[in-house]
Amino acid sequence: MIIRKEHALALIATRKDELEDHPIHQLSTNVEAEPFIELEFANLMRMERPLEYTLTYWGRALANIIKEMVDKNIIDHPSNWDERYRWIGSEILMMIETAIKNDDIPGELTLSELEKRGFIEERKIEKKGVFKVINKYAKDIYNIFINTHPKLIVNKELYEYIKNMPAGPTNSSRLPAGGRFPLILESMRLIAFSVPTSDIYNVTGLGQYIKEACKYIAPAFDILISEDIMLSVEKIVDYGVEELTDTEKEFLMACAYINGDGELLPAGENLLEAYRIWKEHEFKPVKTFNVDLIDIELLKGIKESWDKHKENPEILPTSDTLIDILLYRPAKEYKHLFNYYGRRIYQDIGYQRKEEIKKKFEDVKTVEELFKSFYEKGNRWREKMGDVVQESLYTLESFNLIHAEELNEKKVYYLTEFGNKVLEDVDKRGIRDIPSTSVKAITITNREFGSPNINWYEEAKDRLLIGVAEPTEAGKFYADLAYNIRRLPHITRFELKVLQTIPEKGFFISDVYSKFDETWQEEISYALNKLEARGYIDILQNEAIILTEAGKLIKRALSGTPEGFANPITPLAVRVLEALREVGTVYTKEHKIRVLPKNIKKAVKISGLDPVTFGKEMLILRASKLAGKSSVNEAGLMILEALDLLNE
Repeated sequence: MIIRKEHALALIATRKDELEDHPIHQLSTNVEAEPFIELEFANLMRMERPLEYTLTYWGRALANIIKEMVDKNIIDHPSNWDERYRWIGSEILMMIETAIKNDDIPGELTLSELEKRGFIEERKIEKKGVFKVINKYAKDIYNIFINTHPKLIVNKELYEYIKNMPAGPTNSSRLPAGGRFPLILESMRLIAFSVPTSDIYNVTGLGQYIKEACKYIAPAFDILISEDIMLSVEKIVDYGVEELTDTEKEFLMACAYINGDGELLPAGENLLEAYRIWKEHEFKPVKTFNVDLIDIELLKGIKESWDKHKENPEILPTSDTLIDILLYRPAKEYKHLFNYYGRRIYQDIGYQRKEEIKKKFEDVKTVEELFKSFYEKGNRWREKMGDVVQESLYTLESFNLIHAEELNEKKVYYLTEFGNKVLEDVDKRGIRDIPSTSVKAITITNREFGSPNINWYEEAKDRLLIGVAEPTEAGKFYADLAYNIRRLPHITRFELKVLQTIPEKGFFISDVYSKFDETWQEEISYALNKLEARGYIDILQNEAIILTEAGKLIKRALSGTPEGFANPITPLAVRVLEALREVGTVYTKEHKIRVLPKNIKKAVKISGLDPVTFGKEMLILRASKLAGKSSVNEAGLMILEALDLLNE
């Protein structure tokens, strides 16, 4: 839905005609009709006959809002607007939506854009104070957007434009020259623009399938995509090609939607998927992924250990082996890890010694020397590196990149298919961290009108996930990974501390920073990345943070966890909980799973853990108040419920 000066004036003029008993607004030229056509695509106008238009129900509602806002001096009359001023566009609708999700609070990033459009008021929120929030006009316009069903018609000219335009996310200047085609595409919800300005655009979830269909369509007729054509394609799947008329068959074959046997070709398959999205308004959920520098080094270490194992069976990728690999590797190979190790040491000995740590890192030859210089007493340097390694191993398993199993009475780590693919990317494009918002810059486009904010876009470009005009091979890989991995709940002590500061809504990234000393900002950013990639929080384009349903469950389940746990919930513990659920009996009234002692051995086998590791994890679960001696309690059930939500 796009409303510029010409669209607002068209709505007002047609409304005026209705009030004066002229239900049809008559135009004299095709040029005059251009904004009416875009409003028709958005289902705000209806064409009765060529150059004759009436308002739809929702078009009338929007015209009334504009009139009321003008009468109350909330906005200027549209005749005074600049010709290209976007009063409503996909980016403004996103700003309104993110505010609605965040208790009506838009935040600093989008406040000024909403304010200048007349969509902000002050409101006192109990126990919080006075806030600038979106007003009823903003909500009414969003309601109109949600309830209108856009038209979808692609003629030969628009087909050529769609086929040739970059999919994005990319700069709006890369849209091909094409007159009003961008306005038409936005009216049909096939492209969306970035927050807080429309500098970046991308093809939407629906637009992606339309664009893919256009790659294969043979342009045999003037109209190539319409509701009737989509219905014909659906009819084949539901009832068989026999149900089509001869005219329908000839059309679909000529446009390469079906072959001579009535089977769907790639153009038909993509159009069918587009029709399902267009008709049912069902879009992929937005998921993301994160991998840090230490995670990548451990993946490399596991592969290196298995390669050496072929020549020396004594070498296995255990946690001790991986600690040695990290400690004794020359520091010059580790310059990219400086910030990570620095963070770990800052936490323990204080951020005030940052400069000393930086200088020390420049002087030492190995990571071992760095750790020894700060943790010499009681051989704590190796213990500290052990903490670093274990935390990352849990993270890697929680993201389905590695899998822990017993071999020769030792816990060893195997790379999964996904872990191997991450290493392939590193080999091709170099070592770099992949923040959650950089992946989200790509996956957000799966939504109805989702587009990244500009910071996410720049971050994705820096990490080689977005190229000149669309996601790179690496970007597509990490976006696919976000949807294909099986997540196991995991959270570190610090991540839990951050999670506990975040209410369900009404909070921003800046609010999280304000809850901690300013020296912790880097560590908080790292934690937020992990929390979002794990699926516990959702960072919106206006930099608001809201808890997901899984995040709410994790937060509640771990509210009683004692302070001393480095990892209050681990993927290994979740494997134990899953196994207990499989062999136990659920008692709904008691909110418990009870397990008969004879079934514990079966649970050990199902978990894939050795008996000793299984026993250790059971002790941790009991101490974390997630399980009893042979049962899973209510908090443990919440973890299992979160697990199911994360992998729906």
